[in-house]
Amino acid sequence: MTRYNEVMTNRSQDQGLRTRTDADQRLLVPAVDVIETPETYVLRLDIPGAAKETISVKLEGGVLQVRASITDTARESETVLYSEMRGTGYEREFSLGNGIDRERVDAAYEHGVLTVTLHKSDALKAREIRIQ
Repeated sequence: MTRYNEVMTNRSQDQGLRTRTDADQRLLVPAVDVIETPETYVLRLDIPGAAKETISVKLEGGVLQVRASITDTARESETVLYSEMRGTGYEREFSLGNGIDRERVDAAYEHGVLTVTLHKSDALKAREIRIQ
């Protein structure tokens, strides 16, 4: 496991093959940037070609799971001769530490990038200690 403070990724997903085959589709492991601010951890996942409606962000227990799929891109008047995008999906999981406020997770999708914002619990936030 690689540790980014309170956000961990499965190292086997980070190295080696970036794709794997599921029963019906080829799954890609999206690239991710993990950014820390004083109040949050921000995950930026590269998910090009996925429609917003196909993206699922699920938090269960201490695991954040991101899934998406690329729908058929061919138009009715087109004949697909060769395709590497059809039947492709994305999947990535992150283990979250106890310092994440599980009630305050936000997600936004724009220009092929999914941004998931994980707010830190009050126990993790830096605070000024007043000297008496």
